[in-house]
Amino acid sequence: MTYARVQPVPTDGLLDSSELRALSSVWKERKAALESDGAYKDFIVRLQREWAIETGIIERLYTWDRGVTEVLIEQGIESSIISHRGGLAKNEAEHVEAMIKDHLAIVEGLFGYIKREEPLSEHFIRGLQAQFTENQDFTEALTDQGFVVKVPLKKGEYKSLPNNPRRADGTVHVYCPPEFTREEMQSLIENYRRSEDLVSVEVRAAWLHHRFTQIHPFQDGNGRVARALASLIFLRDGLFPLVVRESDRREYIGALESADDGNLEPLVAFFSRRQRDAILKALGLEQQVQQNRHADQILSSALQILKDRFSKEEKKLTLVYEHAGSVMGDLRVRLESIASNLNPQLRELTPPNKERYQARCNHGDNESASRHYFQRQIVETARYFDYYANLEKYRGWVRLTLTTSQDFDFVVSIHGYGPGDTGILAASAFTFLRAHKEGGGTEPVGLHPAAVDLFQFNYAESLVTTRKRFAEWLESSLAIALAEWKRTL
Repeated sequence: MTYARVQPVPTDGLLDSSELRALSSVWKERKAALESDGAYKDFIVRLQREWAIETGIIERLYTWDRGVTEVLIEQGIESSIISHRGGLAKNEAEHVEAMIKDHLAIVEGLFGYIKREEPLSEHFIRGLQAQFTENQDFTEALTDQGFVVKVPLKKGEYKSLPNNPRRADGTVHVYCPPEFTREEMQSLIENYRRSEDLVSVEVRAAWLHHRFTQIHPFQDGNGRVARALASLIFLRDGLFPLVVRESDRREYIGALESADDGNLEPLVAFFSRRQRDAILKALGLEQQVQQNRHADQILSSALQILKDRFSKEEKKLTLVYEHAGSVMGDLRVRLESIASNLNPQLRELTPPNKERYQARCNHGDNESASRHYFQRQIVETARYFDYYANLEKYRGWVRLTLTTSQDFDFVVSIHGYGPGDTGILAASAFTFLRAHKEGGGTEPVGLHPAAVDLFQFNYAESLVTTRKRFAEWLESSLAIALAEWKRTL
């Protein structure tokens, strides 16, 4: 493998995330109303702490289970917690605390840096690496002869020795040679600056992160700096720092390896999902913030809501319910088609003297008497994906039932996301079996989510892109559901 020089940022728009673009629009409309509130400020503090902790875990600077991280996020970065909960000796815990606080100072600094509107520069990037390695004095380097040696860590300076890692299979991943590092970093900055007004934020962040890691300009700290740079790009666009958790490691590394092979799409998609999750959590604060207002503010807000009931804003929020009707129609067509095609085949396979095998489809839309079906399953699936399923204003579902020796149900539900009328809807998919009860009738057992990711859509996204994304999500969910059905046979 040889090192490939920096190429321009892709400007064709093919990697852009329509989902993130629409959701970002929703967030930016509401951001100003939340920024001064204590709940939002606490949310940002916790997000910064999580970023500071996880960026070191990904680099294997320290390791513990997620429970330790969650305590540190809530209570603050303290060596006593690290020692007690993480099982580290006192001096080691104090060293880890110092490293995490270095990381925390950096992410806090990124929030301040974006306000100065300074252009991205080599000087700034070198300063980031120096901050990251403030409490690190040595690192490993690979000599020209292939020997790994321990060398003093240069802080804020580009590498002078190769830092090409050897993989488990014996191959060497080649980063930029030391003699070309300065030139490549200049090219990186120039290409990025030219792209700022031409390329979506998720593509710019993914491109900068990957190209920086390919140069690997420092002896150590490159991964942490890369994630800081991606975070800075998102923050400048009014979004959130990029948190890459230990649980994301396989997907994150896989996306970087795909980018090494010339395919940046998985990394863009991964970054977009992380931003989507942060935006949805921030939007979820809105109802909490409103509930924390003083009584007179609540009354004033309520009167204003009544006054503006039929305003343009109200109409804009309710646009998502019109989209939901179209999505429900697509969902019914797809599942009814499967039932229609599968039903005669199942009937032919019915054993003698057995009740007839069959496939059938039914539904409940927002106006039907059966809209309230599957509440427990919807709530449990929402809990699995860590969001609040709002079943008050909009609720619809479509069910595919496959009957053999038992009844297997695949259900897709469309409902509100988060408390209040946010203009955001979610789709969840799940499967379960219906077991016969001794006294007659059936009860659902063996609930399983039938999706790898949350699907959301909102009023700011066009119906065309919403339907396209939903069709892709539905096919993935169908594959999961049918594989579960096969397993139960």
